Amino acid sequence: MNILFLRTDFFGPLNTGGSFSHISGFLDGLQELGHKVALTASAQAFASDRYKFYHIPYSPLFTNFPEIPSIAYNRILERRLPSIIQAEKPDFIYQRHSEFIHATTKIARNTNLPLILEANNSEWWWKRNWAHLFFDKILRRSEERQFHAADAIMVVSEVLKQDLIRLFNLDEAKIHVNPNGVDITRFSDSIDSPAFFKTLPSELQTRWENKILCGFVGTFGEWHGVEVLARSVSHAVKQNPNLHFMLIGDGKLRGNVEKILAADGVSDSVTLLGTVKHDIVANYLSLCEILLSPHTENTDGTIFFGSPTKLFEYMGMGKAIVASSVGQIADIIHDGINGALVEQRDEQALASVICRLADDLEYCRKLGKAARIDAVNTYSWKHNAQRAVDVYHGIMNR
Repeated sequence: MNILFLRTDFFGPLNTGGSFSHISGFLDGLQELGHKVALTASAQAFASDRYKFYHIPYSPLFTNFPEIPSIAYNRILERRLPSIIQAEKPDFIYQRHSEFIHATTKIARNTNLPLILEANNSEWWWKRNWAHLFFDKILRRSEERQFHAADAIMVVSEVLKQDLIRLFNLDEAKIHVNPNGVDITRFSDSIDSPAFFKTLPSELQTRWENKILCGFVGTFGEWHGVEVLARSVSHAVKQNPNLHFMLIGDGKLRGNVEKILAADGVSDSVTLLGTVKHDIVANYLSLCEILLSPHTENTDGTIFFGSPTKLFEYMGMGKAIVASSVGQIADIIHDGINGALVEQRDEQALASVICRLADDLEYCRKLGKAARIDAVNTYSWKHNAQRAVDVYHGIMNR
């Protein structure tokens, strides 16, 4: 089939982060299944030979005004998209939902094409609770129009599905849960970690040699649990001084993490690598025996609705995983089978489980092997893309 993928948010020159991994993996999955893919976005984010790309830039006007550029982008899409559709002749449109964008529903209807909307949250709810929202009623109406008009909505978790039903009175049958995925070739248990270790600076080799490495990847945001992880380090290294923690990523809580580690006197037991190119994240993770996902519920007390890409990347690595029992994570990780679950925000419990695994590396490898099998059989990007294609076929059958 021919599939037109729309990315409609304004992301400028950025080309890193979870959204890029998600989009890249999904498009690769479609191509692996044999489908032809064309991509539109406000900026080029991938190598030009990977997908056919149509650049639909945001207007240079009003860029200093929040939200107005997104509202204006509807008119730009109405002018530009029809000719692209005529040239590509897609079987369906797949749009990554973004704030204030609703013109695609009209365009899909006028061109008699199914529209599948990928919603990773309600932008209206998110901005109301966690950001600044200026045009409240416009965004609310825009999302209502988009959600009700779409032929199907793909969401990453059952929690998010129920949130959208509650917020917008949507038909449950049109919303389909499609967890995130992993590139099982890149995030693999066959990486030559000893060879990669030899390429590291001598300082890192000295610090990590003969240590049991525990890895973490993520933005240092509230729901990633980095402060809980930082507080667990002192408890863990007290029980097992041979442990060392490798933290990949950055964000607004990094300063808090550094303060906690310094106050507990365990800064030497942690390496903060900062942002690492996605191409070599897997190499670093291959050096670890244990990988950590200490997520917490949302800061406003609502249930964690995400589907962390890093969790599936951990699974692809074939490593033992310690994760918080929140939201979808508790559905993906089965305690004692393909990982270990702990209560959120309990640094002592987190440390205790880490130490228990570190004392039995053979058990670690057993958990990791099971996680890898699940990643390959269920959570590759090819499986993720196939679930979206199946939804399209369901639309056509109706």
